[in-house]
Amino acid sequence: MMNRDSLAKIDYTLFFIVFLLACISYISISMAPLSSGAPAVSMAHRQIVWYVISFIFALGMMLFDYDRLKRMHWIFYGIGMFLLFGLTLAQIGLPIPLVDKSHGATSWYILPGIGQLQPSEFMKLFMIVSLATTIDKHNEAYPIRGLREDLHLLGKIALVSFPPFALVFIQPDLGTALVMFSIIISMTLVSGINWKLIVSILTSIVFGLTFFAISWFKFPAIINLVLKSHQKDRFLAWQDPQRYSSEEGYQLLQALNSIGSGEFFNHKFNPAISLPESYNDFIFAVIGGSFGFVGAVTVVLLFFLLISRVIKAAVETHDPFGSYICTGIVGMIMFQVFENIGMNIQLMPVTGITLPFLSYGGSSLLASMICVGLVQSVRMQTQKFMFT
Repeated sequence: MMNRDSLAKIDYTLFFIVFLLACISYISISMAPLSSGAPAVSMAHRQIVWYVISFIFALGMMLFDYDRLKRMHWIFYGIGMFLLFGLTLAQIGLPIPLVDKSHGATSWYILPGIGQLQPSEFMKLFMIVSLATTIDKHNEAYPIRGLREDLHLLGKIALVSFPPFALVFIQPDLGTALVMFSIIISMTLVSGINWKLIVSILTSIVFGLTFFAISWFKFPAIINLVLKSHQKDRFLAWQDPQRYSSEEGYQLLQALNSIGSGEFFNHKFNPAISLPESYNDFIFAVIGGSFGFVGAVTVVLLFFLLISRVIKAAVETHDPFGSYICTGIVGMIMFQVFENIGMNIQLMPVTGITLPFLSYGGSSLLASMICVGLVQSVRMQTQKFMFT
């Protein structure tokens, strides 16, 4: 039950930042053009409904004792894996009901009367909680650690994270798989593993990326084994969007045109610019085109402030479990923001990653708001000590 002390611990600044993002989301979605050229006003109204629903879930999570997730995390993890496995079975041709295959990836269920459900959005959160539990219990069991214990923990992290990562990757949903990878890396960095081992892991990742880059130009057969044809086309379009202007490079060129048309400060979206998925993956291009440099910088600043509030919660809590959860959420949001904005300005290849709190979509918004509630739960149960 909430008391005066609990109310004092709520991060009202975090809620206010989310409120501002909700306002920006509604305005930008309502200005985004549909394929018919009309503004997506109806979707903006639906987004507000999803915000109300998501805020209720966030409040529920805020009032929930997050420490109880240590005993319940396998239940949520199992539900997420069950839903992902159902998508995998549908992908190989089994008649799994309610599966949607209309977007080039088998990533959604269709819920009659509600809309689409993307299990991977929630699996990211379930994975964060399971990894946080795994790391916390291991560190409690081995207060004095050596190489053997650190390798043991790495093995546990791999066992928890690899199954959902693999199922999402083969959907194929490279964007969400990369978000999961970012979560794994961020939580491993704060897990207490010896820094020498961490450096070895990061070095291996760098070598892997270097090998990928070399293979891209020298050994295309290897790339064909790793990436689907449409994923490879997106990389090609990222390198030279003009060459693929009528295909995979079309969205990127239109996004760049939209952002460029905004100049320093604009007041409306240019209807002459046709931008597919403008209310979803390319909402940042709508913001840049509608409100120019000022609007784009405002959005980036708000995300910076939001991430800093979650980091503050991770640092101030005296519970390692809560700190691990907040760290995973930081890794998730930070990568999604970087990748989504990056693909809108040709800094990163185009992937199907939404911009948290801004892109249209119930699954993404609900998962993000639950994360906010979870961070608030960590803050509310942070104990204040005279000496720390």
